[in-house]
This record gives sequence, structure tokens and C-alpha cells, in this order.
Amino acid sequence: MAETRHPLLAKEDWWAIWLSGLLISGVVLEFITSVPGVGRWSTLPTEAFPGRVSGLLSLGLGLVIITAIAVQIMSGNGRRYATAFIPVFALAVLAYTVANQTGIRAAGFGYAFWALLIGLFIANTIGTPQWMKSAIRSELYIKTGLVFLGAEILFGNILNLGLPGLFVAWFVTPVVLIFMYQFGTRILKIGSRSLVIVIAAATSVCGVSAAIAVAAAARAKKEELTLAVGMSLIFTVVMMVAMPALVRALGMDPVVGAAWIGGTIDATGAVVAAGALLGEQAEQIAAVVKMVQNMLIGVVAFLVAVFWVTR
Repeated sequence: MAETRHPLLAKEDWWAIWLSGLLISGVVLEFITSVPGVGRWSTLPTEAFPGRVSGLLSLGLGLVIITAIAVQIMSGNGRRYATAFIPVFALAVLAYTVANQTGIRAAGFGYAFWALLIGLFIANTIGTPQWMKSAIRSELYIKTGLVFLGAEILFGNILNLGLPGLFVAWFVTPVVLIFMYQFGTRILKIGSRSLVIVIAAATSVCGVSAAIAVAAAARAKKEELTLAVGMSLIFTVVMMVAMPALVRALGMDPVVGAAWIGGTIDATGAVVAAGALLGEQAEQIAAVVKMVQNMLIGVVAFLVAVFWVTR
């Protein structure tokens, strides 16, 4: 069904914009004045919910309605999605509830950590129920959230990064790209130069998007693109969990650690999740560094194309 739709109505990328635009408009027009949340608690989880249950139910209902409409238009599975969304939303509330326990909150284990832990536990024990998979649309949720995050972060936040932040985002990236290409072709002597440049772009810029752009510029084979994307996704998952833990283990300043995460982890969504494990400020810094770095996709693809046709 999605194939017969106009791309503006069939793609999750566009629906992330439509959904976030709708909600942002609601805020601007003051139809939405606050977002319900889970309170803090110390002894019993029930302490987190007095006076908040109706708000959370309204939030869940609102989200399921607008996202189910989007899914219905994209694939025609809106009703199945709506049914499956309810436990997904409940698990999200559970993650926030655990994270808001005063002792856990003081230790710095945020909602992203518990959401990841709950997801891993379910996937590796009982397994994700088949009927629930229709609501597991990570890309849609992450992309919509990124639009919100971009709306929240003012341009002044980017300027506040200063030269060190821009250095991490714009200078380190091409250096890593060139180094990886030279290392792969001259030291490791990998026969396919296009494979090397695609892997280098994926790991130095922003993962899958950069890999696709550079693969087209370098005329890489589909198999090479698939390999590069697979490697990027594997390391993204590992680094999303390992890097925040390493930052804490080294006693690194969360601000510095966030910049490191933003400039190192491939996927933007994973950067936001990893930054959230270090705190709200770290989440924003990591996201800003990554977004600034993402601006290089077009430049890198263009330069690779020029290099490929002139070498």
C-alpha cells in the first residue's frame, strides 16, 4: 500500500516532520501547555503517580492517535499498531519510573539506560511478541524526537560550543576519514578502495546516511555498502552502551564525554541515547556536536566524487 502513496505520505522521514510539526504547532498555539511525566519516589513506585495518572493516560492516548494515523496512511496497519503501542508506551513509563527513584537518579542512571535494559531483557528472555512488533518503529520515534531536539536547541547552543566543539565536529571528521582510507588501502592493503572509503565515511561522519551518500559518489557495489552499513550498526550498538560507561569509569567530565560521544558514535539517535545516559546537558551537547558533524555529509560526498573521477 505504501508504494502507491506519494513519498511525502509514505516515508517515515517525512512523517517524523509532520508529527513533530503538528505537536510543535500545538505548543506555539498553546493547545499544549505542559507534558505529563512521572514524579520522583523513594520507597514505593506508587509515590510517583498521585495526580499524574490522568495526564499520562491523556499523553498515551494522544500519541497513539496521531502515530496510528501516520502508520495507517503509510502501511494500512494503524489498528494493529494502536493495539501494540499500548504496551510499548507502558514500558516507556516503566523506564521513567525506575529512573526517577531518588537513589537511582542520584547515581545517574537515566531513563535511556533502563529503557535499553528492559528492551534487552525482553528480547533475550521471552522474546518480543510478534503482535507487538508493529509498534516497534524505532526510526519513526527517534527521528520525530530529533526534530523536537533540534527545535529545543537554539543556534546559541551551537555557538556556545566554541572552537573546541567545532574542532571536534569539523576538523577531526575529515582527518579520521583520510586516515582510515590511507590505513585501509596502504597498511591493510584492502583491494576495494570503494569499500574502504564507504566504511571510512560511515564511521567518521554519521553512519548509514554517510555510507549511502559516499557509496553513490564512489560507485561502490551494493555488497560493499551492505557490509559498511552492517559494520556501522554493530559498532553503534556496542559504543552506545560502552562509551557512557567508559566516560564514568574514567571520571571524565560529562561535557567532555558528551562531545566525545557526539563526535564518535555513528548514528544520531544512538548519540542522543548515549548522551542521555550522562545527563540532560550531556544529551544536548552530544546531539549538537553530532548535528554539526552531520552537516559534512554533502561536502564529504562531493569531495569523494571529485577525488574518484580525478584519481
